[in-house]
Amino acid sequence: FVRCAILSEDRIRVYQFDRAGAQTSQIYDIHADAERFIGIILLLCTDKDDRHIGLDDTLRWEIGDNGRKRRGFMRTRALDRVKELVLLDVNPVTHHRHIRGSATTLWEAYDPDTMVEYLVKESWISEGRIPEWMLLNKAAVGNVKGVCRMAWYEECRLSTNDIRCETTLSQVFNRIQFRIVMERYGKEIEKFTSVSQLLEALRDAIAAHMGLHKIGILHRGISNKTILLGKEGALPGWRGVLIDLSLAFDLELEADSNINKESTMGSHLFQSSGILDSLTELNEGKTPPAHDYLDDLESFFFVLCYL
Repeated sequence: FVRCAILSEDRIRVYQFDRAGAQTSQIYDIHADAERFIGIILLLCTDKDDRHIGLDDTLRWEIGDNGRKRRGFMRTRALDRVKELVLLDVNPVTHHRHIRGSATTLWEAYDPDTMVEYLVKESWISEGRIPEWMLLNKAAVGNVKGVCRMAWYEECRLSTNDIRCETTLSQVFNRIQFRIVMERYGKEIEKFTSVSQLLEALRDAIAAHMGLHKIGILHRGISNKTILLGKEGALPGWRGVLIDLSLAFDLELEADSNINKESTMGSHLFQSSGILDSLTELNEGKTPPAHDYLDDLESFFFVLCYL
């Protein structure tokens, strides 16, 4: 989160921006309530605990002579013990640059003890939705080829309810932060180097989608960014890898919920015509039909066209 204050010659108001949205304090007279004013400034600026000023205390940095980050480290709970990974890049990949929302962030890292490389994903999901780690675990138990595998995960690192004033909790959806440490694969599918590599990767990704559907999981987020090339020399079934199940739907656990076509989710460029049409239907007050596997197959087709 980020906290800041707006200060005039006689008044101050504090704002907090976090993954659930924004909240603000009442306005205080800095002359009539000078002690509170000093307390606010001290709380905003001088806390020794990084967590209290909105920073992630599981990250630490080595700073170079130029004052910039030279190397980074991430402390994570790996199964039954704490492990510190070394970041391959001090700058993560972010897909959502706005403050409110899932804030999905990807870090490339390696274990200094084993030199195994990982892809670490952090995201904030709305409370009540099935988390991605649970779906990935189900795919691993079902031995679905072509779906990224987890090494470990942290299911609830923090929630927005933990860092908000109690008076604002009923005004927003609570978001919960999780962290998934995954095996690393190849580059995104658009980095293919031959037509055969592209077609093999796309074929295996479609087969992975079918494997997920057989165990009751619908991906719902097919795009050029959610299909990776397999590792060098990968066997059939792993030459293309599906990632990012953040929009996926469990057809068994969520069978009673009313999940419709959500035209605001995912990448519009690769969404099926039916999903895009559903925006018009919603505006007309109609209930669009539910998203199904045919919508995802159409997205695969648009990925191929795009490539």
